[in-house]
Amino acid sequence: MQCEWDRFNGVTIVADSIPDEASRFAEELATVQRECLARQGRIIWLHLPIRHAHLIALATGLGFVFHNCHPDQLTLVFTPAADTFVPFAPTHTLGAGALILNPRGELLTIREHGMLGYKLPGGHVELGEPIATAIEREVYEETGIHARLHSIAGFTTRYPAAFGRTDLYLICRLTAHSEQIAIQDHDEIAEARWMALSEYLHDERNAPFNRQLVAELHQRQELHPTEPVNNQGPYRKQETFFAASPSGACIE
Repeated sequence: MQCEWDRFNGVTIVADSIPDEASRFAEELATVQRECLARQGRIIWLHLPIRHAHLIALATGLGFVFHNCHPDQLTLVFTPAADTFVPFAPTHTLGAGALILNPRGELLTIREHGMLGYKLPGGHVELGEPIATAIEREVYEETGIHARLHSIAGFTTRYPAAFGRTDLYLICRLTAHSEQIAIQDHDEIAEARWMALSEYLHDERNAPFNRQLVAELHQRQELHPTEPVNNQGPYRKQETFFAASPSGACIE
């Protein structure tokens, strides 16, 4: 098997070099472990594609443990020393809700099947998906409204959420570029409507948290999309949001 060493003195086994035959895999994996010990390596990363699922028991038998899992791949790790720090697997899910008011001051709301009250459009931000892309997509799917992200008005966290993770929820302010409602996702959404702000805030069928966030955030100062200076290279930021500076001060 081929291996790649990193700057943290860890080694990653190249997935394409993993043999299919079980005895050969076990022999070569043990060789990698001996080499890692000889070089005082700190960790071995083993990414097993789903086609190699039959090798999992052999790896765990040699001391590897599960680290994270994707639909098509399982990652295992081996640490020669018990106190070795292993970077943690992703622990959060990210969702976003859309706070949209039209020129008449009406709030865009949706009602899912089985719900009595209304809530903000929104949903899950997919892996690697920009926040703006996600929330604009969710708004269109749930209401048929074309809207553009303007700013982030707030966020909240909840634990435990699905799969024992922490759920991070962003409240995003968007500007609507259309008002004609045409639900795209009828399987999830029962109704979408523009609702007078006062009606939404005083309807006790709507969740108290949702009513509070709309009441407190619809006129607050927010975080706006910002492009950092010299944003390039391996640590390039995908998206950055800063609060507006009252003085307009910046670094020259």
